[in-house]
Amino acid sequence: MSALLWILVCLMFLAGLYLFLIAPGRARPDASALTGWLYAHRGLHGGSVPENSLAAFSRAAEAGYGIELDVQLTLDGRLVVHHDASLKRVCGADLRICDITFEELCRHLLPDGSCVPLFSDVLALVDGRVPLIVEVKHHGGAARNAAAAWEHLRAYAGPYCVESFHPLAMRYFRLNAPDVIRGQLAMGGARKTGEAGAAAHFALKHLLVNCLSRPHFVAYSCPEDHTLAMWLMRRFFHSLLAAWTLRSQEALDGALARGYRLPIFEGFTPRRDGARPSC
Repeated sequence: MSALLWILVCLMFLAGLYLFLIAPGRARPDASALTGWLYAHRGLHGGSVPENSLAAFSRAAEAGYGIELDVQLTLDGRLVVHHDASLKRVCGADLRICDITFEELCRHLLPDGSCVPLFSDVLALVDGRVPLIVEVKHHGGAARNAAAAWEHLRAYAGPYCVESFHPLAMRYFRLNAPDVIRGQLAMGGARKTGEAGAAAHFALKHLLVNCLSRPHFVAYSCPEDHTLAMWLMRRFFHSLLAAWTLRSQEALDGALARGYRLPIFEGFTPRRDGARPSC
């Protein structure tokens, strides 16, 4: 066999391996209850209303926006809604949520004087009025957090989907709740200080972790999506796409024009007469 033929065979093998690694899940569950909405990132917060608070979620639901939120476990196994691993940025206490009990957590209040909410209380508040995008954090254990989220969601009647940066969180749902719509979070651009290591960032940026999560949708940082993997998601796999985090009407309009059907916004009020995701 000539050297040129060997090279061709190797290139074909590598191309096939790449497609295998980034391929989304084969199943295409009905996502019509999730599309056609604009999603408020960590609720409709701002001013005196903190992110990921009951007040922010109430405002979003009353305004008719879907809600994106974050869940993780406390030391004593209570599933709470909070983005950061630590309370420092939002509550002023340099404590990791996975290292303290819920009782200890409630001693450090959000800026509006409320406690970091339990996920069960958020579900009761929203009660199916608007769809939810539930991001499962990896702090304290990705699969452990995913299992706790599923215990709450399995009895919830409202529309929702789950997502995570950590592929093992979505792999949990793939194996234990395959009908739940799951998404792989990823980001483009350069790696920032404090983020995942260089190898993990590269794998997420190019969707190489999809082989573990086999997601039903990809949630990508917009507009940092100029990668071959994202081009293939659109043009070859025709995958459902979520865009985060859109911080202006221009960014929102651009994401919708490029086919993102789960747009997540923050820091502004979208135009009511603007473009909406198509169902």
